[in-house]
Amino acid sequence: MQVTEGEERSELRPLTALRFFAAALVFVYHCPATSDFAGRYGLGQAGVGFFFILSGFILMYAYRNIFQTDVAWAQVRDFYAARIARVYPAYVLASVIAVPVLIAFGDPQWNASTPLMRGLAFVAQILVVQAWIPIGTICLGINSPAWSISTEAFFYVVFPFLAHSLLRTFGRASGWKIIAGTGLVWGVPTAIFLVPHAVSMWVSYIFPPVRLVDFAVGMLCAIFFHTQPRTGVRRIPWTGIEGAAVAGVVASIALSPGLPAVALYALYLVPAWSVLIVSAAYAGGLLSRFLARPLFVQLGRVSFAFYLVHWLVLAGFRHVHGLPAPLFFAAMFSATLAASFAMYHLVERPLRIRVRRLLSTPHVTPTVVAAGFGSALGTG
Repeated sequence: MQVTEGEERSELRPLTALRFFAAALVFVYHCPATSDFAGRYGLGQAGVGFFFILSGFILMYAYRNIFQTDVAWAQVRDFYAARIARVYPAYVLASVIAVPVLIAFGDPQWNASTPLMRGLAFVAQILVVQAWIPIGTICLGINSPAWSISTEAFFYVVFPFLAHSLLRTFGRASGWKIIAGTGLVWGVPTAIFLVPHAVSMWVSYIFPPVRLVDFAVGMLCAIFFHTQPRTGVRRIPWTGIEGAAVAGVVASIALSPGLPAVALYALYLVPAWSVLIVSAAYAGGLLSRFLARPLFVQLGRVSFAFYLVHWLVLAGFRHVHGLPAPLFFAAMFSATLAASFAMYHLVERPLRIRVRRLLSTPHVTPTVVAAGFGSALGTG
């Protein structure tokens, strides 16, 4: 019985754990008790950018050997089946739950919309195409943060072909050539975007082809990780590199209020996130060993569900008044965490295997790809 390449890959536990911290940045950004501070420093945008880079990294890590030499339809179809099984059941459930929540409690986009636009928004959400529509009441109209899943769906469509192209170009390159190529993939669009021009949040932050920069950087980081094996980098001071990466992330966020909006939306954190992801993947430092503890890994595994349900929980809590801010935050966070564990164990995890079995070709073992990766917004 054939087993796919993705199933042979072991879990990179520090990266699984990091997903939860990125999801927490998005939660803090949307939470009424912390939104002013988080909005000033773009914490939500930072978390989404991390997920897009990690998505490219994990998919290339899991599927590199499958698409390195060929892009056969049977392999592409099985890849798509794995993506649908991984993301769609929990995504659809959250979308359906969102409708009565919005009817009961509302949110800014829902309140500004019409019945017709609400219907169109729901159809676009179920079809996972809302990120392609530059109308706020549609692309953000149901479960607002789920626009990123629509962008991810575009990444999934192009991944087999982009992976094949990047592997042909960089699969046997030296580490420095891969670093230079990654710098160009990030640097050229950054330079273009920093030319003064009118900024549209949809174009620079949501539009799927624009966010392909983050995803492609993550893929190239995974190629670097493959070509520079752990045995060859054992003597590198990984604790120092991990610390420098965290410091780079913190410094970038601290400086973000002075950046042009277009950089704040997507591009400024890509270098620091990339270094953190690669260093955590090597798991050679104190930070990655700390993140590999079971508690953090389990939190990482429920991070996709956490991301999907947090907006809906917050919608209900927006009408609660009179609680001190710290208690208010703790109540919302706890409720979101409880809902995410329920969705993960009752819906996401069991349906993943069933849907994968239903959609996969008979010769492929329908097990979870690198079980425990879960998703970086549905990756792995």
